[in-house]
Amino acid sequence: MTDDNSPDGGAAQRRPGPGDPQGPQERRRSLPGDGNGVQHRTRADRFAAQTDDRVGRAYGLTALGTLLPGAGLIMTRRRLIGIPLLALAVGSGLGVLIYLIKNGAFRSALDLAARPDVLRTLAAVLVIGGLIWIGSIVLTALTARPRRMTGGQRAGLTAFTGVMCLLVVAPAAVGLRYINAHNDAVEHIFTGANDRPENDDAPSVGPDLEHKDPWADVPRVNVLLLGSDAGDNRDGVRTDSMIVASIDTATGDMVLFGIPRNLQNVPIPTSSPLYKQYGDAYDCGAECLMNGVWTAAVDLHEENPGWFAGDPNPGQTATRQVISTIIGQPIHYTVIIDLKGFEALVDAMGGVDINVQESVPVGGKTWTDDAGNSHLIEGTESSWIETGQQHLNGHEALWYSRSRVTTDDFSRMRRQRCMVGALVDQVNPVTLLQRYPAIASAAGNNITVDIAQSELPAWAELVERVQGGTMQSLPFTGKNTDTADPDYTAMRREVYLALHPPEPEPTTDASEQTESPADETTEEPTTEAPTTDDAPATPDTDELADLGTVC
Repeated sequence: MTDDNSPDGGAAQRRPGPGDPQGPQERRRSLPGDGNGVQHRTRADRFAAQTDDRVGRAYGLTALGTLLPGAGLIMTRRRLIGIPLLALAVGSGLGVLIYLIKNGAFRSALDLAARPDVLRTLAAVLVIGGLIWIGSIVLTALTARPRRMTGGQRAGLTAFTGVMCLLVVAPAAVGLRYINAHNDAVEHIFTGANDRPENDDAPSVGPDLEHKDPWADVPRVNVLLLGSDAGDNRDGVRTDSMIVASIDTATGDMVLFGIPRNLQNVPIPTSSPLYKQYGDAYDCGAECLMNGVWTAAVDLHEENPGWFAGDPNPGQTATRQVISTIIGQPIHYTVIIDLKGFEALVDAMGGVDINVQESVPVGGKTWTDDAGNSHLIEGTESSWIETGQQHLNGHEALWYSRSRVTTDDFSRMRRQRCMVGALVDQVNPVTLLQRYPAIASAAGNNITVDIAQSELPAWAELVERVQGGTMQSLPFTGKNTDTADPDYTAMRREVYLALHPPEPEPTTDASEQTESPADETTEEPTTEAPTTDDAPATPDTDELADLGTVC
């Protein structure tokens, strides 16, 4: 029933039915365009836009969590997990930064390298911390992503999360590799007392590890550096390179004493088993040279094992005892490098740049004239190392350091010292970081040092002092020593004076000095140094001099 009296004639009270042209469906269809389709696409577009925003946010938070562990989680509902992770990461980073600022990068790296136990702990921290970090990255991505994503969005976010995890895994894996290489090298190099006899007569001057300055009660440490050659064509071990490094522990100043390999009639202390066989000198002519002491001790040990009871390395012990007697100074530690491994070490460092001061053949055979002088048979050498600045690989560096085909032992001793200096100068943090596993492997396989691992932190401190000290060299050569009949008393005196230089004469105040005509020289100054074809390429360095003057 309708009310015809209503203003709209009852139309307001009439509700269209399903079939009415103005029903709900028809009214929707009557909107401009396809009303139903337009409204449906609008909602989908808005939903897609919101999803894209949430996916982008997930990318950003995942990347943030890669830069700082837990940082991405703080902006999600997992903030209670993210806050402690972020605090731990920031606190650890600040601690490392403060330590580096306080000690310096070099001292920090040296101190860390001298503590294998700390490095093992650091390796465990890298593994555990890396796993936690990776877990926080994955959890950030899972928490921040929207519930509804397309297959492509899900795959993209998963791949991105994997890449972020790899950014954490890669440096951690490199760190573990470096730590393992370093600790393996330390285990092989620093043998401690393992190479010393049970009744060792060498003086013990180990650092006091409990003292603030572990070297406070140790004024000087003498270290014997031996380059050994146990080649297939040689009978036993030959110590062809012998240098004693004497270190002032307070200043870090060092003096290097070069011991010729061809010294004859070398003195033998009464405490050495060699004394029972040879008496007070290793004297049997030109066949009994200093570099044969090692082999002589090994042979004697095979004949009389009881004489070397409790000594795991008779050759090393005998060589140390004899050299100690030669220079009149105690030998506290011994470093041995296998010269065959020297080639691998130089190659591991990428070669060496050195100023070659005399041409040296690589390989070659010799013939001996009536005067006993050796001469190169031309054409038997494979190549030449020419003078000037050269970049040498391991094979060339070994020949440059060892060849005496066209020179003599003393020239070789000088070249060896130059090679050591060049290698030390070339070492830098970038080289170590790039090549350290190979360097550590080459060193670990070819170098042994009878320093206990527990003493390494103290030695790290001493090495830092040496870096700031002076380095001098006193080689005993044919110019200052008769190797066939050495005056060992004179040699000991030279060593003592090098280690205990006289105090400088006090100078008179300049205002009190007067110049008299008698003090003036009438000699005409020379404009150029006299030169001859036979003049040495380097200054005369057979006296105590800075190592830099040798090269």
